[in-house]
Amino acid sequence: MVAIAIPSFLLWTSLPFWRFAGITALWQSDWFPYEHHFGLLPAILGTFWAAVTALVIAVPSGIAAAIVSVEIFPRQLHQLIRVGLEMLAAIPSVVYGLLGLWVLLPALADWFGLLTGHSLLAAGLILSLMVLPTITALSEEALNAIPSEQRETALAIGLNWPQLLFRILLPQAWPGIRSSILLALGRALGETMAVMLVVGSLDRLPQPWWNLLQPAQTLTSRIGREIGEAAFGSLHFSALMGCATILGLTGAGIAFFLQKRGHSI
Repeated sequence: MVAIAIPSFLLWTSLPFWRFAGITALWQSDWFPYEHHFGLLPAILGTFWAAVTALVIAVPSGIAAAIVSVEIFPRQLHQLIRVGLEMLAAIPSVVYGLLGLWVLLPALADWFGLLTGHSLLAAGLILSLMVLPTITALSEEALNAIPSEQRETALAIGLNWPQLLFRILLPQAWPGIRSSILLALGRALGETMAVMLVVGSLDRLPQPWWNLLQPAQTLTSRIGREIGEAAFGSLHFSALMGCATILGLTGAGIAFFLQKRGHSI
């Protein structure tokens, strides 16, 4: 029932916006709600860059941490790392946002000569910290699921450790690792509070469009900042529901991909 009710609510509440602005809102950049200008492109591009930056940092780090934890560290240390990952995953997102606000933004402003440090890079770095436990923990489970007999057999026939890793372990663990990446992508796309505190929430396209050092906007930070100002039933409220619909469709696409690959979330 909930799976049907949520998409139905998003579609119903966003319908006035789609009727007014049409699909062309996806590639327009002006966002002035009180003048009925609802360009979604800056927020869509900001969401994309923040999520991609997070995955570029977190995926190799998480997979490497899982390999070292499972294949190199002793079991007691491996268990200790699991406890640490669970603690990191349990930290509320607002704490990550405050950490970024007080530590990361001043550091970025100092390193890159920025005015405040608010930027897509800050959002990507904070998101990478938040999704790292997910990628590491699920990659560890995927590696642990491989029978130890396969490792022993591979070493017995003369494979060295790098060959064992890249020819046996990673290919067999890849379905689980892929699921961890997709779940991390889903969280990176949907995170609100932490991103809202560090991204700058500036409704314009970065110049140039790939510049990660400028303040920007994401779909979630726009919803978080403006939903309290939009009257229920207004075109502004409907446009924000349109932003939520895009996020919902993206999440549903990720879930559909996982189901097609035989992995439940």
